[in-house]
Amino acid sequence: MTGIITTFPVTVHEYIPNPTGRPNHAVCTYEYGVSSDSAAKEKGKKNANANALVFIGGLGDGPHGVPYVRAIAAKLLLSSSSATDDASWSVFEARLSSAFTGYGFSSLAQDVDELEGLVRYLRKDLGKMKVVLMGHSTGCQDCVAYGLRRRRDNNKRREEEPDKEEELDVDGLILQGPVSDREAIAMTMEKGEMEESVRFALAAVERGEGADVFMPRGLLPEPFKGGSPVTAYRWWSLAGVGGDDDFFSSDLPEEKLTEIWSSQRQPILILPSGEDEYTPKHLIGGGMVNVVERWRSFCPPGIGSGLSGLIPGATHRVDDRNAQDWLAARVVGFLQGLEK
Repeated sequence: MTGIITTFPVTVHEYIPNPTGRPNHAVCTYEYGVSSDSAAKEKGKKNANANALVFIGGLGDGPHGVPYVRAIAAKLLLSSSSATDDASWSVFEARLSSAFTGYGFSSLAQDVDELEGLVRYLRKDLGKMKVVLMGHSTGCQDCVAYGLRRRRDNNKRREEEPDKEEELDVDGLILQGPVSDREAIAMTMEKGEMEESVRFALAAVERGEGADVFMPRGLLPEPFKGGSPVTAYRWWSLAGVGGDDDFFSSDLPEEKLTEIWSSQRQPILILPSGEDEYTPKHLIGGGMVNVVERWRSFCPPGIGSGLSGLIPGATHRVDDRNAQDWLAARVVGFLQGLEK
């Protein structure tokens, strides 16, 4: 990554994260690099930073915690400074209320509500032309859930308000490190222990108390015992078969895969890590390649990007600098394709 700078000034944007119009100061977004278009205007570009790439971290992540975001921002900065066209990309990192220790009492639905507020802000207040969401780990679930929400809401809108322009659609999704929380949790617990914990969670959900009951620490695996309190609903969502977060398990039936992938209407780039420590061993390498191709096969024509593939030598967080460079190049190629 010779010549790639990895430190940036950051601009913090506050926005209204939900339709009620109530501010939530735990929710904001961080813009990497030059927030004004002065540098690009010096090169004669009229629409500098016209587009937005929004990064969403995973469970326990928060802004500036995933190392490769700065590598992507640097690669985009270099590519836009040398380009002859007007389009360029700003990188935004979302801080949702589920960031850091907030994940245990949150949900994908809440994340999508707050992301819709961010997309609205980027389009209406900042005038961004294209918006792409990029998720890491559970952030990938947010991206898929966002696409499913837009499909559902657009179908309803066409019936009720066919002439209304939709501002919340995004132009692409990037899934980096999509892993099954259910399969990853199973790697840390005995089968009977996991079944007992999911039974406890599901019973609370079925009583209508999923958001009010917290999981006893004794029913959680070691990695979760020292972190956020986890509601019964969120634990069932993460660890239960068919839970709301269960998008990427390798044993999902075709009916579920059709529901997830065939409803997507924006191009999707899928980039699992080649040596992901949260992927079951039997899927590392060729097995995961087959999983990605299976997901793409359920997408409508032209939706699953041909740039999709395993990031060589990458851990879950893509700590290796060479792997970060490979990832950044794929992301830039995908975004350039959307400009065309």
